[in-house]
Amino acid sequence: MDRTVFETYLFLYISKNTGGFLSAIDDVMKYIATNEVRWIDLQFFDVKGKMHRITVSNRKLGEASFGNGIYAAELSEVFGKNEQGELILLPDPDTLARIPWEPASVRLICDVVVALKKERYLKDPRYVAERMETNLSAAGIKNSLIGTEVSCYLLDTATADKKNRARGVGVLMDSREATWGPSPLSNDGSGAFVATPHDSMYSARNQICETMEDNFGMLIDSHRHGSSPTAQQTFELSPRGLKTAGDAVNTLKFITKNLATAVNAAATFMPYPIEGEAGNGMDVSVSLWKTSENNIFYDGKESYGQLSQTGRYFIGGLLEHAGAVSLFTAPTPNSYKRLSMKNFAVGWSVTDSNALVRVPHTKKNVKEVKRITYQGADPSANPYLANAIVCAAGLDGIKNKIDPGDPVETDSKKKRVEKDLPDSLYEAIAELESDTKFLKGVVPSELLGDYLDTKLRQHKESLRGISGLELQKYFNV
Repeated sequence: MDRTVFETYLFLYISKNTGGFLSAIDDVMKYIATNEVRWIDLQFFDVKGKMHRITVSNRKLGEASFGNGIYAAELSEVFGKNEQGELILLPDPDTLARIPWEPASVRLICDVVVALKKERYLKDPRYVAERMETNLSAAGIKNSLIGTEVSCYLLDTATADKKNRARGVGVLMDSREATWGPSPLSNDGSGAFVATPHDSMYSARNQICETMEDNFGMLIDSHRHGSSPTAQQTFELSPRGLKTAGDAVNTLKFITKNLATAVNAAATFMPYPIEGEAGNGMDVSVSLWKTSENNIFYDGKESYGQLSQTGRYFIGGLLEHAGAVSLFTAPTPNSYKRLSMKNFAVGWSVTDSNALVRVPHTKKNVKEVKRITYQGADPSANPYLANAIVCAAGLDGIKNKIDPGDPVETDSKKKRVEKDLPDSLYEAIAELESDTKFLKGVVPSELLGDYLDTKLRQHKESLRGISGLELQKYFNV
């Protein structure tokens, strides 16, 4: 990233122009009034990161709505009963975007607030991201930039027999690129960076990226075929503020799923959907700036990756809290199948791509590109929580000067760090329950309690489910 591009990203962040075109409330209202917009799609997210939407008439949205909020439905159906009071949605004017497949509609991402007191609802995941930004600011960080690399699968078809699960697992996926299919477009071995026609979803990726940029104002740095031979796609989202980076990931998922559905295809961000092939990851890259000239992770005099001592401490926090962080960055039972395939070394490195924490070093003496990348996340994570918890762990490392140890070098199996990531969701729950101090002031106890209950319930559900592998292995015992 050259200096000019970086300054563009920084301007986008500082001005909060995340919709790409409109920021002022009066401009939002003028756009709606002059562009034949009839419906306002109010989007918000639950603790797990699932998108919910309520669509209201343009008559219900006025300038006062951005200060007073909109009551459109009983939100306890999503969040459960709460002691704070009745909930309303507060539209974020910076997220206005025209939905191209619904030409009379625009979307606005909303914060969830308590109606009477107009205070933030403690279980709103966007609020967690805001709290983390406040903590970073208190630590002298003027700007935090998060870049995200997200993978998914675009399949020709995916069908599930939900009614007859007791008869055995019934999910059928098909892709013209699949090695098991009859198409000559199937890829042998790795699918990384393959070209058309074997990269059969190239045009679809272009359309997704152009929709992100042209309609939603969110920049995409690059896209490519993923390393799986079967229609895996990878998108590199440009660096953004901590909260707006979460908006961008959720917007990418929203666009991808809807465009796939429009042509009767299927998109999945499931961490490990196809046995034996690459899982879907969500790398989180962080750079922290005290001023527009001071990237605290950069030290031009350091010989190893030009990483500053502060950057090493940030990594130390990530490694120290890696188990607890995993519950937010790898939050489903399926996530741990992907992690078992990746077999990350719980260490850090410039050269070893299998290290949990990477320090990319492609350009020397360029502070704009110095960042720290956490590779243990996947797209099933709530991105607001994942971004916040990664930064919380790193900030704890800086405050307590946690040494990350020596870096892991390529092919140095003997230098693996002794600590391992959790092997299951249940182990991640246990890790977090014994390591919550670094989350103080970031994750409200109300949200944390609900989150832990949800994860424990998902773990128990996974124990009851019967997989195809189990049927194959143990049917005749």
